[in-house]
Amino acid sequence: MIKGLSRKRVAVLLSLTMLASIVGAIPSASAAAGTYTGGAYDMPKYIANDHTPVALRINVTDGLEASTSYYLKLRFTVAPAPDSATNRGFTWNWTTTKWVQERDAWTDFPVVTTDASGLLDTWVYAKFGDEMTSGTYYTLVSLSKTGASSTYNGSIESTVVVMDMATSGAWVHNGTATGASTAKRAEITSASSTTTVYGLSKTEADGVDSDSNGVVDGEDYGPAGTNGDYRFAVPMDMPFSVYLNRNYTTSTILNKTATVADVDIALMASDVEAPSVAGNLSAVAGSGDALLEWDAATDSGSSGLAGYKVYRWQASPSSSYTNPKTLVATVAAGATSYLDTGLNKGEAYYYEVRAVDVATNVGPRSATVSVTPVGTMDTDRTFGTDRYATAIALSESNFSDSSVTTAVVATGKNFPDALSAAGLAGVYGSPILLVRDSVTASLTAELDRLGVEDVVIIGSDMAVSADIESVLEADYDVTRVYGSDRYATSAAVATRIAALTTGLTDTYIARGDDFADALAASPFAYGRQVPVLLVKTDVVPTVIATAIDALDLTSGIIVGSSAAVSNPVQTALDGMMAGTVTRIGGSDRYVTARMIADDAVLSGWGDYSYVGVATGLNFPDALGGGPVVAQHGGVMLLTRPTALSAPVSEAITANKSTIDMVDIYGSAATVTDAVRNAIEVLLQ
Repeated sequence: MIKGLSRKRVAVLLSLTMLASIVGAIPSASAAAGTYTGGAYDMPKYIANDHTPVALRINVTDGLEASTSYYLKLRFTVAPAPDSATNRGFTWNWTTTKWVQERDAWTDFPVVTTDASGLLDTWVYAKFGDEMTSGTYYTLVSLSKTGASSTYNGSIESTVVVMDMATSGAWVHNGTATGASTAKRAEITSASSTTTVYGLSKTEADGVDSDSNGVVDGEDYGPAGTNGDYRFAVPMDMPFSVYLNRNYTTSTILNKTATVADVDIALMASDVEAPSVAGNLSAVAGSGDALLEWDAATDSGSSGLAGYKVYRWQASPSSSYTNPKTLVATVAAGATSYLDTGLNKGEAYYYEVRAVDVATNVGPRSATVSVTPVGTMDTDRTFGTDRYATAIALSESNFSDSSVTTAVVATGKNFPDALSAAGLAGVYGSPILLVRDSVTASLTAELDRLGVEDVVIIGSDMAVSADIESVLEADYDVTRVYGSDRYATSAAVATRIAALTTGLTDTYIARGDDFADALAASPFAYGRQVPVLLVKTDVVPTVIATAIDALDLTSGIIVGSSAAVSNPVQTALDGMMAGTVTRIGGSDRYVTARMIADDAVLSGWGDYSYVGVATGLNFPDALGGGPVVAQHGGVMLLTRPTALSAPVSEAITANKSTIDMVDIYGSAATVTDAVRNAIEVLLQ
């Protein structure tokens, strides 16, 4: 142990402080730290280089203010002073129940409070958390009163040996019930001297998320369902003993030795021999999943093979730690494969497998394999003989029989009233079906297939005639949502959405004299069940202002550039809403559609697994496609009909690995085969 403050450390601290004054700024809180008397005085000699937690006790005997709270940070460093290149470690925050990495903000760390004499004595949990590193490290316990420059390092700086668990360490846990119903001190000591502590911890439940899976005290190391489990990392080939609550006289776990690296032994079980390695682990990527296969392990112990533990993790964004490994499955002994589902396409995942026997001994890790799930990257075309048949085809492709009680119907002859239909269709879970001048047999057949009882017509009788309404009324309950013009109709639709939902606060806002921007947002209006309010380029219609006030809408997203919805209109809208009015708009409709899609992905309203593509020069196919995109949780992109637009090409290229399907809406007369061919080339 290194006790006291060495001259070398004083020189280092003085040099760092002088350097900070030269450059005119303090480079870090620790660089300007003072010193308190104390530090980690009760701690293990060995720790694992992975995420195995250890317990430490720290004390303060002088140098701090009385009855004062301090943030506490624990670091392992190769020199007796903080060093950003070599600092390692995590500290357990018992208040937030989270592990805090040593480079996180001071205010994320746990808070300790000195007593009336300025003294402190407390337990702290830590872990090293970097499997790429090992060796001898100093244990540095730092305190900060403000989370800024008022920091202090301890005078006690004990050294600890960080073991590379793959080659020089093993784990041990209780193979029988400990009988500890509450947390008790647990320690591994030298077999020859109980004062030499190899490992220090507490029994479960210790209030710590030891395996970093987000569940405190969810670990079960020993016999299933028993309290008081413990788990330690121990050095190889060094005799040790295990004690609970320093009960040196009655402990029966004496003079044990770990002779095989990278295994986890169940102490005091009738079988203390770990299974063999699960060899030849392989992984094959699927669409959002990974199929793992391995060779069967053997167990020469008396308890027999119980199965396999499958661990998964992802690469750490930092070189100062490796991500903890998550136990994603326990597979029965007779199986040597596992399909891991629900993965994010385009992201790399790493796996290892360990065999476990009935006595809970765990064998060495398999080889590590990595896999990056990708989409199926397929294309399709959904279409009919005309826009009305295409709307029906889109409905048939996505809405099952007897799945829709209320259907939304709009005119296919012109766009203004139909632009506001998406949000209301989302409330009803309905497709958007189109009519022309009469009710066709194909329309009623689709309504009947869907199991429709009620029909909601969007728009006045100038958009969908009274004759059509009368024909539909013969078989369905029909209501009409409309206003005196396109703007009033959008306000009426918003009012209906508000009446059918709770807590409506948000809206999309688009120009009413063109269709592209509103339709690009329609899948997300559908999925979020929010309205699309229409405005004029340079004016907020009175009916829209009245609706915003009446519905108490607090925020909005303008879709389209300032050429579509002017900046003065944005300012006016912002003044009408208590929240914020933002804008998503590009240089043209194709760029804007891509920007809307990307924003929705960032917001969690859709992803690129499913991409609907429609012409940007006409409205019907995109109108009918919006509900389909929403049902798939995808995005909508607009293209020129004869050549793939650059924003679509760029979006598909950027998100290629996540795409399962690109569905083109409309016939080859609407979006040519040249466009589909260009998409297929991008997906190769």
